[in-house]
Amino acid sequence: MYKMKKFVLLIILFSTSFTYALAHQPKLIKYSPTSNEPHDVIEPEISKAYYGKLSGEPHYYKIESDAEFSFYAGITIPKIDENVKWISLEVLDQDNNSIFYEDGREYNWKPWYEPYARDWYWIGPQIGTHNDKEFKGSLKFKAGTYIIKVFNDDNQGSYSLAVGDIEFFGANILEKISIWAPILLYIGPYMDIFYWNKFDFKAYIPHLAIIIILLILYWGIKKIFFRKKEYFN
Repeated sequence: MYKMKKFVLLIILFSTSFTYALAHQPKLIKYSPTSNEPHDVIEPEISKAYYGKLSGEPHYYKIESDAEFSFYAGITIPKIDENVKWISLEVLDQDNNSIFYEDGREYNWKPWYEPYARDWYWIGPQIGTHNDKEFKGSLKFKAGTYIIKVFNDDNQGSYSLAVGDIEFFGANILEKISIWAPILLYIGPYMDIFYWNKFDFKAYIPHLAIIIILLILYWGIKKIFFRKKEYFN
């Protein structure tokens, strides 16, 4: 059983070199989180990428923490062509006061090649500390409730909201598999079709790997079964 788990994990890790092995845990947002019902960000220090699509209204994300924590937020959008569909980023405190605001319209969006997913993105506004790198570091926020607002002039367009800067993909093999399985088998293809509006063959490599593994297992079991059958005859 241990060897099987280890084998499955190796297949998953191998597949990530060709698919969406991002530093952030990807989360699909299939609805429009409003100011009255924002999407809850659990464990805000753990890096996550929330993939959403504005459809007429701003999107809101809520962080609640009873202790001081590290905060980072940044926006990227798919680079379909040379035109940037800018998106702004704002952070509000529990009294609805704006404490950080990054205007996407005025931002110098830069192209960025993501080597794991092998896709081009536009890097947009970020809220964090300057560190002379492409992506900023985290800030220290006091305990409390915070709202992240994602929006633009007509509230249209796909985006990826990164929150947190601590990479974590499971403390043990089973936890890693439970995190990676939906990323590889579902999130990548779904994101390509419904968010990025494209078809990318690389997103389906894990599916092909599983089919090959199942065929090998079937061939092995069939061979063993027929050997036993011939032996007893």
